[in-house]
Amino acid sequence: MASLDDITKRYYETTASRGHRPTARYYETSAAGLLRRLGPWLPADPKTPCLDLACGCGELIFALERRGFDRTHGVDLCAEELDEARKFVRGELVLGDVVDHLAAQPDGSFGFLTAFNIVEHLPKERLVDFFREARRVLRPGGALVGMVPNAVSPFGAAARYWDITHQIAFTPNSITQLAAMTGFGDGVDFRECGPVPYGVKSAIRYAAWQMMRGAIAAWFLVENGASRGGIYSSDMLFRLRKGA
Repeated sequence: MASLDDITKRYYETTASRGHRPTARYYETSAAGLLRRLGPWLPADPKTPCLDLACGCGELIFALERRGFDRTHGVDLCAEELDEARKFVRGELVLGDVVDHLAAQPDGSFGFLTAFNIVEHLPKERLVDFFREARRVLRPGGALVGMVPNAVSPFGAAARYWDITHQIAFTPNSITQLAAMTGFGDGVDFRECGPVPYGVKSAIRYAAWQMMRGAIAAWFLVENGASRGGIYSSDMLFRLRKGA
């Protein structure tokens, strides 16, 4: 009988193949978008060892390598996605569970961890282990950057239920709770996953989004007397930093 674990292990066949394209143009376009999204959250030193958790077909690793990072690593449960990634990235790729893989790494072995579209797949009982192990393997001053469905967004349910293997959505408060529980403390930053202006069309989308998010903020202020953190896109980025 098929299970959700089977969907994860066959993620390329069941999910990723609908959007992925094994072409240089696809990877270049994906890299440009990811680098705009990460912006100043990227490490300053390209020699920083980086680990992409649930790296999928390697788009984020490709982006890091395009930016000059040469100590890149990835782990994923889907062998077919890793096969696709190896066509375009140079970094070390490992087949395995992200929490187990983190637990096997030495203390302070990475300076930059990325976890895009994976934390929401973990059962609640594994979240503390995930964040605790992530902090342990980070060097002092290192950071974990993740992307998760945002339950504060009026449209957050679309991101939460888009994938049947999602277990949970998050809010800035719930990420902050996990940070406090796992030693990250107050070093938490958030960013929306809305439009990033880089041309005429994206600038128009950005301006329209600013008007929409203003209306969402007004709604929360009327209903609750507070803005609920000011992060309203259906997905959100977070950054947890390990103290120096």
